[in-house]
Amino acid sequence: MPEDPVKPTTPKRKRQRQESAVPKSIVNRASRVAATSIKGTMKLAMLGPRRLLNKAGADQITSDFHASTAQDLVQLLGRLKGASMKVGQLASFIDAGVLPPEARDQYQEALGSLRDSAPPMEPKLVRQVFVREFDKDPEELFAKFDMNHAAAASLGQVHYAEMDDGTPVAVKLQYPGVQSAIRSDLAMTSVVKPLLPLLAPGLEADEAMAEVRARILEECDYKLEAANLDRLAFHYSGHPFVWIPCSFRDLSGERVMTMQRASGMPFDEIKKLSREEKNRVGEILFRFYYGSLHRYGFTSADPHPGNYLLMNDGKMAFFDFGLACTLPPEHRPLMHQGLMAVHDNDVESLYDSALKMRYIRHPERIDPDRFMQWAKISLAPVVEDRNYQFTREFIAERTAAMMDVKNPWWAFLRLLNLPRWAILLFRLEIGLFAVLAQLEAEANWHKITMEFYDDCPPSTELGKQEHDWLAEKPPQ
Repeated sequence: MPEDPVKPTTPKRKRQRQESAVPKSIVNRASRVAATSIKGTMKLAMLGPRRLLNKAGADQITSDFHASTAQDLVQLLGRLKGASMKVGQLASFIDAGVLPPEARDQYQEALGSLRDSAPPMEPKLVRQVFVREFDKDPEELFAKFDMNHAAAASLGQVHYAEMDDGTPVAVKLQYPGVQSAIRSDLAMTSVVKPLLPLLAPGLEADEAMAEVRARILEECDYKLEAANLDRLAFHYSGHPFVWIPCSFRDLSGERVMTMQRASGMPFDEIKKLSREEKNRVGEILFRFYYGSLHRYGFTSADPHPGNYLLMNDGKMAFFDFGLACTLPPEHRPLMHQGLMAVHDNDVESLYDSALKMRYIRHPERIDPDRFMQWAKISLAPVVEDRNYQFTREFIAERTAAMMDVKNPWWAFLRLLNLPRWAILLFRLEIGLFAVLAQLEAEANWHKITMEFYDDCPPSTELGKQEHDWLAEKPPQ
């Protein structure tokens, strides 16, 4: 596996002078995240008590909450660079049923007003990013560099360029000042921590907040993302249906990342394909995100539709690895134990694995049989040995259980813990299932999952291709 290079440095005095030249408008746009987060969390904390005290108007209270929150979101995104990308991410999950149906239209209408509204960085600012990182203009580093941005990224924007040998590359630039703004936001959101025991009494609040802070700050480091990218590119070298671009380490740093450029069909076009083709794409997504986690203990935690393309040769190209999910080695057999326990209706074994993985902190509060019932609902796609089609209704049911105080599971789930190691796993699962629901993908996901363990035989044509490839390139 490639080693991390030594990052080029810029003299301290020059770096400080450039940092001070960062336009305050960009920092101010980003720094409003904390205020909106705090406001939304406080409204959410009061939602349950208000509904209980005013049962007659409970539905109206919920409707008012979502309408107000949607407008807060619009005001926040309207001040942020990259708003069009953020709107796209939010809209994709809203469309998949993550929000209850009665609230979905409110968010979609509010967010619709922001589409394509984010202005790109001016060329002067683009040059400043390169000078700060490499002490050179982009034209000195690339044979060709397009100053017009090609796409938005979560913390910046993407440009197309060419190397001296003609190799096409994608260059991701981070908005100047974003790291400082995010650090400020994270410091401010510490006031939310006292509210967490009200929202989820079973949650390890300190651990959860620490994990969120750590992962968000990691996402700001493009040098780390390049290392994540190359780690998975190494594992998937020569794979029959997955392609991971490699980074160019000498042209990557904390705020700039250069990688091989992928081209192909975006997700909106994939959704128009035939049922058979969408099932194939869904299986590839599932095998990549889940298979990487179980085989290598490492995968991307962001299965957003903008992070992959269907290439002309039938392979899926995956990119954007700023947010990575790591599975501790000791939890891999416990996860397998839990999945098989649900499949076999073994209440005691499931409870044992949940305790060891710290999903349960207060055993005296949790009924093992009821815990099994919830596990069967939430893990149905991967524990039921049958063809299972992901639907928006399934996503909406799971989401309502966590967000709707009227749902019979709401109070029970508040007593469970989401351990620090599993926070990104939870995000990955929610995002992946939501995407598969948009595709309405169908397969025997249980048999595919079992292929990741115990050398189970391949259950599909893609499984056979991967099995043959793994025989030549076993996990390392």
